[in-house]
Amino acid sequence: MMSCQKILIAFAAAALIHPVFVMANEGDVVNLSAALTMMHDNNLFRLAPSANPASFGIEGRSDTITMASAGLNLNKMLGRQQLIGNINFVDTSYQRNAYLDYLALNYDGKWLWAVGTRWTGELALDRAESLNTFADYTTNNYQARNVRLIENERFTANYWFHTSWAAFLGVSRNSVSNEQAVLAANDYEASGFNYGIRFRPVSGNTVALRVKQLDGSYSNRPFDPAAQFDNGFSHRGVELDTSWLLTGKTQLRSRLEYLERKHDHFAARDYSGWAGNLDLVYAATGKSSFTFGYKHDLVAFQQATSSYYELDELNLGARWAATDKISTGARLGYGKRSYRGEIITLPAGVESREDKITRAGLDIGYKPARWLELKAGMNYEKRNTNNDRFDYKDRTTFVSLNAQY
Repeated sequence: MMSCQKILIAFAAAALIHPVFVMANEGDVVNLSAALTMMHDNNLFRLAPSANPASFGIEGRSDTITMASAGLNLNKMLGRQQLIGNINFVDTSYQRNAYLDYLALNYDGKWLWAVGTRWTGELALDRAESLNTFADYTTNNYQARNVRLIENERFTANYWFHTSWAAFLGVSRNSVSNEQAVLAANDYEASGFNYGIRFRPVSGNTVALRVKQLDGSYSNRPFDPAAQFDNGFSHRGVELDTSWLLTGKTQLRSRLEYLERKHDHFAARDYSGWAGNLDLVYAATGKSSFTFGYKHDLVAFQQATSSYYELDELNLGARWAATDKISTGARLGYGKRSYRGEIITLPAGVESREDKITRAGLDIGYKPARWLELKAGMNYEKRNTNNDRFDYKDRTTFVSLNAQY
């Protein structure tokens, strides 16, 4: 029998042979998609320059990865109700490290509901599978595959007591599970609620003030008083979200949140503070756009030497449609992680870990037909830390073929 990968490649090839039958229409309710991507990663395991791959039982640093996917997309209006759904199968195989191969099922679905003119809301769920990045490995066991599964469910109801004002209430559940318990951000399941008020004038701009509360439990790791690995936590936050068209060409999106993470038994793991992001999109012309983004966050990362890290990140991006068929994109990014909340006292003269991460990327796309796109590109990432064993450099190059009909 042919492997799933070969079936998908044949599916994409069929799309090339029979273009008259696969031309997507913008008004279609259901669309099919297929994609094939070949990628070369010159430092798959994110090893330090001084590291010897053989000492970790690894044949080499680099690998060539093939990703073949097939998907189904739905967008249907039924009166005032809108149904949106996407399902995608992705078969990923590694030329040198075949034990990492996996088949992922990813989907997301939304029911944008409305009852009368005052009640609106959303019922949504999504599922995503991917191989964990080796950048945050906290073990030297590179011989075990570790696929991460993320699942989310949520329901929101808005009551529009004024044409521009609404009160809302939402409930949610999310879970993260890993094949191997090797990450400092471990398996967990959390559920909770949020409520607030939303302002949306006729311009379509929105501002929302939200209070949220989540209670969660850790799984796939033992309760450990010595290392202070807890079995439960709570997350509280007050958040202000804004999406505003500043001018005809400039869009602002921002989030500002004060968050508080507490653990059931070990207060030393607790943290709190401000987080948020600011994104500006400037559409210089109908064919070009520029983006600027800044993010500040507090992220759980539990080890003996840290409970979380403080993230600051800057990103710049540009896209240009040279013609109706050719487009290009470029990205630059710089981030800093400062690790906090150590459980053990660090030796004299030893500073808490700090990472500095630089990223750059470039891609070019060509659309010989409206339903087909060829793309090629390169991404580069470099991490410098105050502990040399966490340094790495990585470069990936890729080519892809995408069809939608």
